[in-house]
Amino acid sequence: MWEIVQSAWGIVYYLDSNWEPKYLIIKRHALSGKIEWVAPKWKLKQWEEMQTTALREVSEETWIPLNQMKMKQRIWTTSLRSSETKKWQLDKDVTYFLVQYYGNPEDVNIIQWEWYIGNHKWATITEILSLVYYEDIRELFRKTYLIIKEHKKNSDIKKEFMNKLDL
Repeated sequence: MWEIVQSAWGIVYYLDSNWEPKYLIIKRHALSGKIEWVAPKWKLKQWEEMQTTALREVSEETWIPLNQMKMKQRIWTTSLRSSETKKWQLDKDVTYFLVQYYGNPEDVNIIQWEWYIGNHKWATITEILSLVYYEDIRELFRKTYLIIKEHKKNSDIKKEFMNKLDL
């Protein structure tokens, strides 16, 4: 039986001046040979904690300092299984995390290495929906968009309530 690889994706975003999320996506060579846009991702080592490793690996892949990111929440876990017996066997469990970036988006510089081409983009939700190939990943970005907007709405309600208390 094939080993099941544990991996995680970081859905990294920042909020622009209009409180709209912009997501970090990176161009890479897929195993299929296609070039595709993806979120930063990594494979876990057996001894590592998933959330800690997630931030560290996103930092290593994007050169974003750890102190400029905050893990917001775990979003989803999915299992990918293949019955193929060739070299690029795909048996993995993927956990997705929402990570907020607090630095200057212009400071992010993705280099070309491993499967990554070196191109990156801070994309709106509309751009994500047209650039990301897989429907399940587009749906994941839609979900994060709703989470971020709900958080903003709740923050506004809390702020309004606290302002009324101060009167």
